[in-house]
Amino acid sequence: MKLKEKNGILYPAKMKFSSWVVVGPPGCGKSYLMKKIGGYPGEVCIDISEKKWWTVEPLTHRPREIHFAFPFKGHDEGLSVYDERFEDTKKFPDLVFDRIQIPQKKKFILAPNWRARFVFDFILPPPVWLYENRKKRLSSGDHRLVDMNLTKEWITWQVHTYWRIAWFLYQNGLQVMLRPFNTARPYSFPVLEKILQKKGRRSDKEVIPSLDWSKVQVVKHWFDQASPKKWKMQKWTDD
Repeated sequence: MKLKEKNGILYPAKMKFSSWVVVGPPGCGKSYLMKKIGGYPGEVCIDISEKKWWTVEPLTHRPREIHFAFPFKGHDEGLSVYDERFEDTKKFPDLVFDRIQIPQKKKFILAPNWRARFVFDFILPPPVWLYENRKKRLSSGDHRLVDMNLTKEWITWQVHTYWRIAWFLYQNGLQVMLRPFNTARPYSFPVLEKILQKKGRRSDKEVIPSLDWSKVQVVKHWFDQASPKKWKMQKWTDD
């Protein structure tokens, strides 16, 4: 995948700059990336279980960062992964994939091609790194509600939820890319699958933003550390 660069941020050369939508759990670095590329500031939360969520007004202004609200078992409305109802939860709810709305394929020449309009850029750092980073942010005096009452289990569930959604959207025809950190290079799912199939041992280094992301062993180690345990990219759920 050939890449372009804007102020130190890499992105696919074939991607339209105006299609860029950055998503990911709180604290992953969406706002920093937006500032670097000159995107629209300010996060909004979009419920992807709502009909035609892809037509909401905030998505007309791009590049931009967003949070998703998801359909979870036991909840009638879509919720973000940082919703206060998940504080002190011992068993986090599963996603209800059949409630997620997906734009239909373009049927007519003059019809809008919603699937081609956006490229969703998922920032998916290892949960351990994200937990420590958000604790540091809180201790620095930057008191954000999303950083209150954090647990490692809650952060892990947040990251893994975004992995599952990224795979689901990709399997259903939307354009998706993944990056380990906001300053790391992005990967498409096909490219990531090819890397994971290559021979070579995993790196034993701590997964941090400054690693050489051109190295196969580094990418494999990130996948092991960041993706859901024993998860394989074979179908849109990880059952």
